[in-house]
Amino acid sequence: MDDYIGLDVSMKETAVSIRRDGKRVWRASALSDPKLIADLIRKRASSVKRVIVETGPLSV
Repeated sequence: MDDYIGLDVSMKETAVSIRRDGKRVWRASALSDPKLIADLIRKRASSVKRVIVETGPLSV
């Protein structure tokens, strides 16, 4: 089973959503720190196929 990760990034917090087989299996927020988000994804998603970041003014 492949996991798909969605990230909605803001200055202080990032919303993280994990989907598996088209169904959301986990959702939470974390501080917008790359190391914290990477650790969270490693812990919650066993087989990441793709990570998607919401585009907006902070995406550059």
